[in-house]
Amino acid sequence: MTPPRLLWITPPQGPLDAMLRVLAPLPSPIRDELTVLLRRPGASTRALLSELGALRRAGVRVLLHRRVDLALAAGVAGVHLPERGIDPADVRQLWPEACIGVSRHDRAGLLAAAPAANYATLSPFGSVEGKGPPLGADRFRAERAGVPLAVLALGGVGPRTAAEAIAAGADGLAFIRAGFEPGALTAMARRLPSPKPRP
Repeated sequence: MTPPRLLWITPPQGPLDAMLRVLAPLPSPIRDELTVLLRRPGASTRALLSELGALRRAGVRVLLHRRVDLALAAGVAGVHLPERGIDPADVRQLWPEACIGVSRHDRAGLLAAAPAANYATLSPFGSVEGKGPPLGADRFRAERAGVPLAVLALGGVGPRTAAEAIAAGADGLAFIRAGFEPGALTAMARRLPSPKPRP
């Protein structure tokens, strides 16, 4: 399964109406690059199913945070696992064709996930309140170097930092708030590196 290159993570709570309004007019080239990760801590199964349906109707690829059972039942593209969660190797055995992502914060975590995951977010790339010291470009580059896994920069990522993240070795960009900025998705898509050939 092809890893995402633009990963828009939903806000943890509140209506998705504003996100759906941004998604509706997206041109195909941007839509094709975009994956939406539904991450709604504490939401009920009914609410998650409803929001998964709304996002799928918007015509974007959708991943679900943590809930492997529900992702399978809903027929979405895959699942994103927290660092202290289910082992991605167990999910791969259960769901061979899934797009499996993981959250990671250092090189050891990236390498441990590489055999089973399709991609990882490495964070925080930039300064984010409450998320600890940022990695910055130099450390991100060092942590990411030689990891046989697509690595997306997350944390303080947006149109103004996209080029720096890509130059530091990011294969893609993950973000929450930046997606709501006018023109941000197009601007970030233009910064993406050329797709790597699949083995």
